[in-house]
Amino acid sequence: MKSNNKYIIFSLILALGFIMLIQSNANSGEVNIIGSSSIQPICEDLVEEYKKNRSETEITVQGGGSNMAIKCVSADVADIGMCSKQLDNEYNFTEYELGREGIVVAVHPSNNVSDLSADELKGIFDGNITNWNQVGGENKSINVYVREEGSGTLDAFKTTIMNQTPILNDAIVFNSQGSIKQAIGQDTSSIGIVSLSYLDDDINALSVDGVYPTEKSIVNGTYLLQRPFLLLIKNNPSKETLDFINWINSSEASDILDENKIIRGV
Repeated sequence: MKSNNKYIIFSLILALGFIMLIQSNANSGEVNIIGSSSIQPICEDLVEEYKKNRSETEITVQGGGSNMAIKCVSADVADIGMCSKQLDNEYNFTEYELGREGIVVAVHPSNNVSDLSADELKGIFDGNITNWNQVGGENKSINVYVREEGSGTLDAFKTTIMNQTPILNDAIVFNSQGSIKQAIGQDTSSIGIVSLSYLDDDINALSVDGVYPTEKSIVNGTYLLQRPFLLLIKNNPSKETLDFINWINSSEASDILDENKIIRGV
């Protein structure tokens, strides 16, 4: 009887091991991409194009922020992290730069202010400048819109403009650039920061220190507000991960990056 029980237990262990092996093999073709909500729509476009001829590879893309990307890749939870800020520390992963992006200081189209100095921007976002008439505009209170803490967009703005001075407490916080853009388009007193790819007729971009955000001004560095778009790749990446990263150098991927106003060659 004891011998039969041992045989049954041994058989169950073998069966469990076989099931786990099957599951491991089934998941081996997956690539998990996590991180910056600014890069997320670009990666979704890239993945959609990539999978047209590679339907066997399962690729998932989800947001969570640049800090989440760093944590997930470091913890081996994500295969690729999307990070929209410059990294100051060394990590146990490889950085692949998709390109650079301009950050637009946006206002409502009816606003007659077209240029602000870096000091004026700092004054608005730290709360020392509270009315548009202090910077040549109409007599209206300024409503400041920002992303949440941990956002790569906000981090880049704080590093470039704020010089570690805190954003004013009354700033209205949004968890996506799309929400900020929509709010600015409906509020004639507003100011906020969004990616260059979000710029259209619904909002106006301001020049900063006399320099307007364009591909040329970002490439030559005269426009201050810009940041890298990075893909963070864990050590010992899978073949599927490497195949996707290598494909990003293709002409199909380049077209998608151009459509999203990602600037390369900086």
